[in-house]
Amino acid sequence: MEGIITPNYTHLEDIQFDIYDSDISYYGGSQYWFPNKFHKLSGCGPVAAANITAYLSQTFAGKYSDLYPYKGIVNKKDFIQHMISIRKYVKPGIFGLTSVHQFCDNVLDFSKEREVSLVPHILDDKAASIEDAINFINTALSLKLPVAILVLKHKIKEFKEYSWHWMTITGLHLNPKDNIYYLSVSTYGEHRNINLDILWNQRRSKDIIDLAYFS
Repeated sequence: MEGIITPNYTHLEDIQFDIYDSDISYYGGSQYWFPNKFHKLSGCGPVAAANITAYLSQTFAGKYSDLYPYKGIVNKKDFIQHMISIRKYVKPGIFGLTSVHQFCDNVLDFSKEREVSLVPHILDDKAASIEDAINFINTALSLKLPVAILVLKHKIKEFKEYSWHWMTITGLHLNPKDNIYYLSVSTYGEHRNINLDILWNQRRSKDIIDLAYFS
């Protein structure tokens, strides 16, 4: 982590995207909300897409309002319908949705159907350093744009529940005590913190991590 210039990275506020169900609030959507059993198992990619498109619609209404047809506070019932709608475009295969490029193409298909123009920005990890990842995430979050992250396999046991899985990055923080970056993510309707140093630097060559956001 030495040599990384961090004047602004420690001061970014987390993007907030709360979904309400009566007096309960969730931090983004959950694949377990899908009514279909198979969709519950393979729905993380569509949920990340649903999170991002609903957030863009709510936050930048003048440009993206048609991405999410429901107005006002985001509630669970409406958001589930949004998840179901977007899954018709963001379709996991039998082994899930394992390509960041396919994910972006699918989201663009969804947005075009709603006559909304989106531009995808992709960082695949074939040659990406942790500095590249930090800069990419920081660029998006500085613009208040959430980032989709795909983690395929990972050797660290603590990341088992995040493997073969899409999540939505909503924050990036440097812990001054250990000089390590942590990601704030939405996954399974909850807020989680993930050690980016371990996630990115303690991978094997086959442990792919990809990132994407839309503007």
